Amino acid sequence: MNYEKTAASILELAGGKANISAVTHCVTRLRLTPKDRGLVDDEAIKKLDGVIGTKNVGTQYQVIIGQDVEYVYKNFCKQAGMEETAIVEASENDEKPKEKMTIKKVVGSVVDAIGACVTPMLPIITAAAIIKLIASLLGPSMLNVLPETSEFMRLLALVGDAGFYFFPVYVAYSGAKRFGANIPMALFIAGILLHPSLIDIVNAGEAFHVYGIPMTLTTYSSNFISMLLITWAMSYVEKGLNKIIPNSLRALLFPVLLIFIMLPISLCVLGPLGAIIGKGIADAIVALHTVFGPITIGIVGALWPLLIVTGMHQALIAIALSYIASVGFDNSILVGAIVSNYAMMAICLAFLLKAKNAENRAYASSALVTLVIGGVSEPTLFGIILRYKRIIPCMMAGGFVGGIYAGIMKVAVYFAGSGNVLSCLGFAGEYAPSLLHGIIASAIAFVVTLVLSMVVGFEKNEKKTK
Repeated sequence: MNYEKTAASILELAGGKANISAVTHCVTRLRLTPKDRGLVDDEAIKKLDGVIGTKNVGTQYQVIIGQDVEYVYKNFCKQAGMEETAIVEASENDEKPKEKMTIKKVVGSVVDAIGACVTPMLPIITAAAIIKLIASLLGPSMLNVLPETSEFMRLLALVGDAGFYFFPVYVAYSGAKRFGANIPMALFIAGILLHPSLIDIVNAGEAFHVYGIPMTLTTYSSNFISMLLITWAMSYVEKGLNKIIPNSLRALLFPVLLIFIMLPISLCVLGPLGAIIGKGIADAIVALHTVFGPITIGIVGALWPLLIVTGMHQALIAIALSYIASVGFDNSILVGAIVSNYAMMAICLAFLLKAKNAENRAYASSALVTLVIGGVSEPTLFGIILRYKRIIPCMMAGGFVGGIYAGIMKVAVYFAGSGNVLSCLGFAGEYAPSLLHGIIASAIAFVVTLVLSMVVGFEKNEKKTK
């Protein structure tokens, strides 16, 4: 792929740089925010070299590229005259009619925001989780190689816990980028939320007030939602201050006034609200699992690939990560997600085995390697599964059956890594049988999907042509 040419073509077909208000990327997708969606030539973009597919999610127009997306993104930013990772605000003079807000658009915007905040955090969470996995493997609960009191085990515990404890700091950074807020000031507020003195106040259980406003006694370690809400509100406070503070006094007054305004908003309103929402989500997951049991995981396993297509999986990943940070494991969302990955691998392998021409075999081989090694599912999803829709029930059946088994055997995920063939290692943790049964559940999903796919086939006339 010629990254420069692909980027230039996408920019041109998306309406030119004047039509792009923001651009970012995740692991596989170039995420554009066009001012006028009508200027985007979707069909032409889909035909470009290196483009796997496209998707409209909320306010974003997503171009699915795969693992080379970073290089396309860099060239896109260069040609569009935009800073990398920067969000460019639409000009006040832009003549753009206000779109009517609908529930769909609101949900889409929320999903966009969560996805933009979660994606930069994944390397940190993955590294911390793998380190915690190593500690579990070496500790008394599994191999019993080292005692928990050893210096090396204590070091692993310290590093692993830090990856989850400082959630507010990571969200402050990514959230400020997403909402266009001041990043250093957002990090400052995150530091306030995690300050030992605030923790002491909460632990003491004594009433505390901010400018006479009672503060809800809440700790914010491992909290995701509170900081997301705070950075969102902070972006609007900043805009207001920038309008009223003279340029000559901005350097002096802006940071002080911003903090003084954000203190009651953060400590008395949005911080506690985020904690309540987070607890509510965690309680809902527990309740759902209690009521429906293994069926919950089966449903997630069946639907996860379709959630990836819609972009909704990002919101669920955020919820799962928050749950892991809170209780140390996730026994529903990520369990189903990992199991479904193996169902998709089976689809890809079946397509390779049944391919009748060199072009399909080449594509299947590339998609299989990308999924098995890189953990990138988009080539399989958009190039095979959505192309041959008759195969979708086979994939869903495999994910459902594997998820049911995982639920029955009380499988849990202790860290979220890449969705490749090694993702089953995420089942290793304090509950030792989780790893074995997680591998079996993944194998069940793979075998069931592979067998059904080979029987059903990918083309309607497959059986007739044999």
